[in-house]
Amino acid sequence: MSKRGHLPLLGALMALVPITIDAYLPSLPNIEHDFSTSTTLVQFTVLACLIGSATGQLFVGSISDTIGRKPTLMYGLSLFIIISIFAAIAPNIWIYLVLRYLQGVTSSVGTVLSRAVVRDLLDGTSAARAYSALMMVMGVAPILSPLLGSALLTVSSWRSIMIFLACYGLGMMILIALTLPETLPESRRIPANRKAKREARSLIFSDPLFIMAVIGAGFGNGMLLVYLSTSSFAFQNTFKISPQLYSIFFAVNAIGIVLITQVNRRLLLRYSPANLLRFGCGWGAFWTTCLVIYSHLHNPNLYVTAGLLVFVMSVIGFVLANGISLATYHHADRAGTASGYFGAGQTFIGSIFGITSNLLGASMRAMSIELVIPMLLAAAIVIPLLPRYQPKSR
Repeated sequence: MSKRGHLPLLGALMALVPITIDAYLPSLPNIEHDFSTSTTLVQFTVLACLIGSATGQLFVGSISDTIGRKPTLMYGLSLFIIISIFAAIAPNIWIYLVLRYLQGVTSSVGTVLSRAVVRDLLDGTSAARAYSALMMVMGVAPILSPLLGSALLTVSSWRSIMIFLACYGLGMMILIALTLPETLPESRRIPANRKAKREARSLIFSDPLFIMAVIGAGFGNGMLLVYLSTSSFAFQNTFKISPQLYSIFFAVNAIGIVLITQVNRRLLLRYSPANLLRFGCGWGAFWTTCLVIYSHLHNPNLYVTAGLLVFVMSVIGFVLANGISLATYHHADRAGTASGYFGAGQTFIGSIFGITSNLLGASMRAMSIELVIPMLLAAAIVIPLLPRYQPKSR
């Protein structure tokens, strides 16, 4: 099988985190009723999974740099399956909260190691194009996962979704065992001692290209989390639309991200990942500024606003794939650690904006301001500074 022949499997593996988070979103009211608990505690189960995913990324990549990609995947997925089964029989909300956090931790092997395997096999522009292909899955998964969860709820309880997640993890384990070779030879592994790990971290965090990549992707992720946190309230409070129409707008935005990732993949045949990351930051700053201006006009139109948001969210297709390509560019021998810290870093930066996203209110005007801030910061930092550190060759 060619180096790119593993991309479908890696894409399905990268989808593990969004499927784990999104598939059970339609079941939140059912969980609230089943556990006789509060809406707030049930909502915390989503946050617990997100925090767990960010936590796992801090050490999963480093472990794989020492013992190899395939063993780390097999151990991580085994734990994910066991935890998902226990989540399906959780007796109360408190145990379920802990299990959701652990689901997030173990699901992070999919995100981190799919990126690390790509870096093991490819580099430069080839790696960036592969990451764009994987990002297509990341765009499709949030659309299909809630639909799948809703379908399961029509025939069973919310617990069946946890069983489905266990089966998905088992399917990934079988495919990995049968088709994915070990991509990190023993000669390139980092010894399992503190000094070697400390040196690897030092090399990563002293790399300005890595820092620029995390900043660009982190602010882009911040914009995405603001959108996810506030767009439902903004649309329904400003335009009084139904939840069903909002879900259509949400799906259109996800499709827009998928399409732009493929545009990015084509552009990488002519332009470097660094130049496209800079373009993506400028693209995001431009369209979020347009949205701010339009939303503050008297009586803005619903469909024009929704159209502008498609262009705003499409920036994700430029910043994430090119960001991870640059973050691992100088770190072929520690790609797992670099991938993990990249994921944790961009999640941490993004979470700052996501957590503070309701400070200005829940209107479209407020959301537009919250969207423009991270993209203006990204453009102000990445566009002028990245040329100093970007690779001289493609």
